[in-house]
Amino acid sequence: MYRPQLLRVLLAGLKRSRPRAAEWLAAHEEAFVLVAWTYLFYGAHRDVTLDLPGIERLLVQTAPSEQDLRELRSWPRRALRWAHLVGDAVPFLGRRLASPHTRRLMHEASRYLRNRDGVGDEVRSVLRATLEGAWRDGERVLLIGHSLGSVIAYDTLWELTHVQHAAGKIDLLVTLGSPLATRFVQRSRKGARGEGAARHPHNVRHWVNLTARGDITALRRRLAPSFHEMHDLGLVDVLEDFVDFDNYFRGAAGLNAHEAYGYLAQPLLAQVIGDWLERSLS
Repeated sequence: MYRPQLLRVLLAGLKRSRPRAAEWLAAHEEAFVLVAWTYLFYGAHRDVTLDLPGIERLLVQTAPSEQDLRELRSWPRRALRWAHLVGDAVPFLGRRLASPHTRRLMHEASRYLRNRDGVGDEVRSVLRATLEGAWRDGERVLLIGHSLGSVIAYDTLWELTHVQHAAGKIDLLVTLGSPLATRFVQRSRKGARGEGAARHPHNVRHWVNLTARGDITALRRRLAPSFHEMHDLGLVDVLEDFVDFDNYFRGAAGLNAHEAYGYLAQPLLAQVIGDWLERSLS
């Protein structure tokens, strides 16, 4: 149920600005592959029915409402973000300043980063097998990673470079709402203890990062300051951040500036993906 809804939102965005790309993807839905690792991590499937009203809203509302903007720019949200930034810089304070929801997210990320019960190895193996299969088939690959999924994507690409020594390349890596630049993740990501080229994957041609205003999970909105060494060393041709847009998805718990559906509905993302698809068609 999750994959069809993600594809539905992405296609709606593409139809608005890149209709040729949308037409191709609608006719080749098998090209949109969801690497489903969340059941391995959480032991339960996501209840997509809770998302449906918010998805329907995204399909008809092409921009944030005035109410959305007021909430996204409200002082409580800004104060919460600054509290999380302080917590990321000073972990002792972070555990005390974080809300119960944020503490749960931190616990889940820590479980992955520390590979408790082998869960990190297991979820990366799913993505690795998918990428290796695509490369064997000679496919051009666009890889999208949202939230913790972006960390899993980065770590998997690092292992494919330095452990598996795979020859394949990611043509375009897109990260959405990524916590990769937070100190919490930077300390534990794959390659963190290396130097120079050993710190990074070598299999990404073009990296685009999108971080919505008000996304508290992606505390440090730009990834280029943390990963510029990849570009300096010639390991990636392009590394660019886009941060001046709003994610206005409303779900069962209210406005959620981090939700994947809201990112997939962004006109900016439609342009990035649409341009990539249309280059394949020309």
